[in-house]
Amino acid sequence: MFKKTKVRSILELLGKNLSAREVSKVLGVSRNTVAEVQALFLQSGRSWDDISGWDDGRPYGLFYPDKFKYKPRYAPADYSYVHKG
Repeated sequence: MFKKTKVRSILELLGKNLSAREVSKVLGVSRNTVAEVQALFLQSGRSWDDISGWDDGRPYGLFYPDKFKYKPRYAPADYSYVHKG
């Protein structure tokens, strides 16, 4: 995919009336990514003024809430079984 900071940059450039094609060229992301972010932004019902003061990670968290959640690789240890003895 892309870095978290790109979501805010995409929204910022779209807010300056650049086309999706122009945004994709400037940021080096696909037009599909720009279209996806734009669609998620429109679904959120927020305006650029609402999110312009946010840090880079917050818009990413709004649109992709489960993307960077911790996923354990192993099942949790059963300590009651381990300490039986």
